[in-house]
Amino acid sequence: MSYFYRRCKEAEVPRLRLKKNVRDNMARRTAVRVLNFMFLRRSALLVVAGAAALLVAAVVLIVIFTGGASAKTVSNADPVPTVSDAYVPTETPPAPTPTLEPIPTTTPTPDPTLKFGDVSEEVERLQKRLMDLGYLDIDEPTQKFGPATKAAVQWFQREAILLDHANLEQTGIADAETLAWIYSDSARPYTLLEGTRGSDVDSLQSKLIELGYLNKAKATGYYGTETIAAVKDFQKRNKLDVDGKTGDETLNKIYSPDAVPSASKIIEKRRQANIEKMIFVAEAQLGKPYVGGAEGPNSFDCSGLVYYCLKQAGSNRGRYNAQGYSVVNDWDTVCSGTFDLKKLKRGDLLFYHVASRNKPIGHVAIYIGNGMIIDASSSNGKVVKRSCTTHWFTSNFRLAKSPW
Repeated sequence: MSYFYRRCKEAEVPRLRLKKNVRDNMARRTAVRVLNFMFLRRSALLVVAGAAALLVAAVVLIVIFTGGASAKTVSNADPVPTVSDAYVPTETPPAPTPTLEPIPTTTPTPDPTLKFGDVSEEVERLQKRLMDLGYLDIDEPTQKFGPATKAAVQWFQREAILLDHANLEQTGIADAETLAWIYSDSARPYTLLEGTRGSDVDSLQSKLIELGYLNKAKATGYYGTETIAAVKDFQKRNKLDVDGKTGDETLNKIYSPDAVPSASKIIEKRRQANIEKMIFVAEAQLGKPYVGGAEGPNSFDCSGLVYYCLKQAGSNRGRYNAQGYSVVNDWDTVCSGTFDLKKLKRGDLLFYHVASRNKPIGHVAIYIGNGMIIDASSSNGKVVKRSCTTHWFTSNFRLAKSPW
């Protein structure tokens, strides 16, 4: 009965109270069968569940032990899904993080332009090049882009435009294209030629005027036909190649103390020297007495003073009276008739009418500038220095001549 009670307890069936009589045997047997049936059914369910659990465990073990090997034998063809794939998903390895290649950054090309006010080693290099080409005349290169460097760049640009038709502007700014021309092997040396204009042309023309090759009225700051003709004359007289262009050789000669002036300039210099000497001698006679007919060195009349001073200054003109000196044909007449102080120059001789002497010209004086004359005065009784702008002198003035 212990077995029967135990079965009843497990099946959670209430224990039957069976009587020990025979009538109940059949009922007891029926109950036992029912209980056995229920026990067997539950046992079968347990067996089936255990078998299923064993099956799942087996599948898992197969996947674990055979998964790695099967992965090695899989071909390059697309993988065929398996049952294990459906039930036990394998962990997918994370995709590799792509390495980002750095994007190259382009360094901008530095602007090589050099301009006024810049200070750098490149400015010094530019100055050396311009000095070599003759455009820049300074003692030594510096690192500062100053006025002289700007002018030199302008002059280079000017010549490159005229001779090479370079696509440049005469700005004085050394931009990339200008620098390329300056540092090229074909860069031309400094030369002044027809068509150029600038302060350097002004300076050249001033020097040509000083040397007597160019008329002052022709100095316009433009290198034109008049300047070309003057340069050719200078080159010819100084034994240089005659081309009318002012290159290095011509420039060096023009600005040297050995420059030979024009023939007219030499005459002018001699004339000027003679005039200054004449005035110097005249001033040395101030205060000496007036004596009619005297020609020095201790006393003078008006024409005698002029003769003495001319002779001491180098003139070979003879001794004339005032009327005679007034009609010398090879002396230029400065002005006549009306007195014009603006036309007079140092060393001119001024001629006056003296009514008491009954002749056209009765007195002569030496003009020394600034409205002043030196003359031997009969009214003062000596050689004097005085103004020629007083009423008597302006009203009795007849003409002025240059004796040199």
